[in-house]
This record gives sequence, structure tokens and C-alpha cells, in this order.
Amino acid sequence: MIAVNKQLSEALEDMRNGTYDMTDNGVCTQCGACCSNLLPMTDKEIKRIHRYIKKHQVEEYKHLIPAARVVYDMTCPFMDDSKQKEKCRIYPVRPEICRRFICSPEKRKPFDSNDSFRIVDVRREFFG
Repeated sequence: MIAVNKQLSEALEDMRNGTYDMTDNGVCTQCGACCSNLLPMTDKEIKRIHRYIKKHQVEEYKHLIPAARVVYDMTCPFMDDSKQKEKCRIYPVRPEICRRFICSPEKRKPFDSNDSFRIVDVRREFFG
């Protein structure tokens, strides 16, 4: 878990520095590069997503990763990368972090909330 926290901290620092700015002049291109398997979520969001995927029979989307020794798929299991846009299979109930996030540091607004978030392994939480 320490390695995951270190990787997450490094990724957050890179995002603050603009390393992962995939926008087109600050406008989201819907590329899906920000779709991660580790996301901060509230218990309320988790319950809402569980209900949605059950009702709509949403299945885990596995990503093809062109590396010989991949141990873990860190992409979001709800992100359908076979599409150019509108890749999120749970878009109507996506977590708050996904609703607000934009990878351009200049366009990103601070995320302030009184809700209690925890880092969730999305694949494990929703697909075992």
C-alpha cells in the first residue's frame, strides 16, 4: 500500500506541474487519460455506482496494455477506450472527482468538500 500511496502522490504532483495536461487550450478533449483505477470517493458515491451498474448490467472493461509484465491495470474499469469520446460507462453517476477534474492546472478549480472521501480501488470495489 505504501508503494501505491507514493505513486499516487507522485502522480498528483505531476498533475499540479502540468505534466499530464491533455487539454486543447484548457478544454477537455475527453481522451480518458485521467481515468484512473484509484479514485477518492464517498460512501454515498460508491452505493450510487453499485446500484447503477447492477441496474444497467455494466461490466468491467479491461484495457489492452502493450507491456509484457503488467501486473495491475491502473485504468478505470468503467472507461471504454474503444470510443473516441463519451468513454465513461457510468457517466450519469460518475464520482465528484470525475465531474470536476480537468487536467489543465490553469483551468482546474480547487476541490473543497466537507464530505468524507477515501481512496477506492475501483476495479476491486465494483468487480471483486
